[in-house]
Amino acid sequence: MTDYNELRKKYVPRGVYLVNNVTVVKGEGAKVWDINGKEYIDFTTGIAVLNLGHRPKEVVEAIKEQADKLLHQCIHVANYPPYLELAEKLSNKYIWGEAKTLLLNSGAEAVENAVKIARYWTRAMGIIVFDYSFHGRTNLTMTMTSKHRPYKLWFGAYSPGIIRLPYPDPYRCPFKADTPEECGEYALEYLEKALKTHTDKEETAAIVLEPVAGEGGYVVPPKNFVEGVARIARENCILFVSDEVQTGLGRTGKFWGIEHFKAEPDLITVGKALASGLPLSAVVGRKEIMDAVHEGGLGGTFGGNPLAAAAAIKTIELVEKNLDRAKEVGEMMEKRMDELKERYDVIGDHRGLGPMRAFEFVKDREKKTPYPELVKELIKKGVDKGVLLLSAGIYGNVVRIVPPINIGDEELEEGFNRFEEALKEALRSVK
Repeated sequence: MTDYNELRKKYVPRGVYLVNNVTVVKGEGAKVWDINGKEYIDFTTGIAVLNLGHRPKEVVEAIKEQADKLLHQCIHVANYPPYLELAEKLSNKYIWGEAKTLLLNSGAEAVENAVKIARYWTRAMGIIVFDYSFHGRTNLTMTMTSKHRPYKLWFGAYSPGIIRLPYPDPYRCPFKADTPEECGEYALEYLEKALKTHTDKEETAAIVLEPVAGEGGYVVPPKNFVEGVARIARENCILFVSDEVQTGLGRTGKFWGIEHFKAEPDLITVGKALASGLPLSAVVGRKEIMDAVHEGGLGGTFGGNPLAAAAAIKTIELVEKNLDRAKEVGEMMEKRMDELKERYDVIGDHRGLGPMRAFEFVKDREKKTPYPELVKELIKKGVDKGVLLLSAGIYGNVVRIVPPINIGDEELEEGFNRFEEALKEALRSVK
């Protein structure tokens, strides 16, 4: 039998990290199977990509049907239906006015193009981002990303024009506030001051914000902060960009994560779950802003590939049908996570929106000392127990739970049972 670990060690750069030491050969719904036939419940969904689970039947059928017609036709060479039909569908999901859509390949590419469009529209250079953020791994989006190690260490030569400000994490508020709302107010005051001390409104093109901080630890910001950011942007003629690469397509229980707040984004970046596993991303935004860029200023060879676009059209249809189920799954997850927090003192916090949730592990609840050693062991024990997990957070002490938004009750319950078994063993190992 082929030793895939040896192949990886010999031919894949060590910089390509691996969380779960498993070689997966098959996926179906909320489950995957490895080369030995062992079953796992997938609480990672490929880092929030497979919102409808592995190989949703109708999406697979749409891909097969498109494969019999056309594999590639660059949108700059000629029109083709999947690109245009998907652009129509995504533009109509922008509920704040008339919109247009640019199709691309990856989340980072979507963020890069949102920055390009914002800078073109405003003729300004500055981009405001926040601690805890993750926006990608390219030179520009790496600069925008908050966590230094491993994403930025030794790469240097960061892109200019990026202004980073404090983020109001309700659990670890940098302003030592007593309530999430107070934390949000302090962060807004800092933002308004920064428009005088860090940059100027006339030199600032956009404020880019994730509705839930993804890689930063699935941190849900206070409502007054998100809504205040949108208001400040509008009052200062700065574009507000909602980075929905991880929060979009029903992941938070609504189609867009920003819908949980009274805030109107000018541009939305979307990726990950858009095509149920095929590479595809987009920038969706106000018609006048999207149309501002000169002809030839936007695009790419593979953006809106026919197979990926066909998959995305069907994915959107299915996500729309499963939004109520996503809310139910989120409620069930919250209940089970409440129970686990009561039983285990090492769970300092759990949080999230809809079926986008996470545990933060600490050595001491009062001091909130991060416990990354436990998280590493928990993920290893998860493999033993048959559940795939992912870490997150700036301290590496968060475990995110990201099942399909349409996961069945029994599979969700079994996944949490396996998670708890893994946690018990991990606790025994680290003590």
